[in-house]
Amino acid sequence: MNENKIELYAAYGKVMNCGGGGSCGTCIVEILDGKELLNERTNTENRYLKKKPESWRLACQTIVGNKENSGKVVVQRLPQWKQ
Repeated sequence: MNENKIELYAAYGKVMNCGGGGSCGTCIVEILDGKELLNERTNTENRYLKKKPESWRLACQTIVGNKENSGKVVVQRLPQWKQ
């Protein structure tokens, strides 16, 4: 997302993000489609997102695709704002 200039963080996250280390939880996204193309949730994600829907991920911990598969992933940024 960062490489494609898609804004990932809310105001707080812009200042307080950990730069992809998985230690802040500010890069929460919701996977709307294409979950099968992603890696499983990491231990870090399980810690930050244990009471959140399975469709929520930390963008910095999520790997999209590999050599054996390809397709489309639809991501909603800042899903916590929808609640």
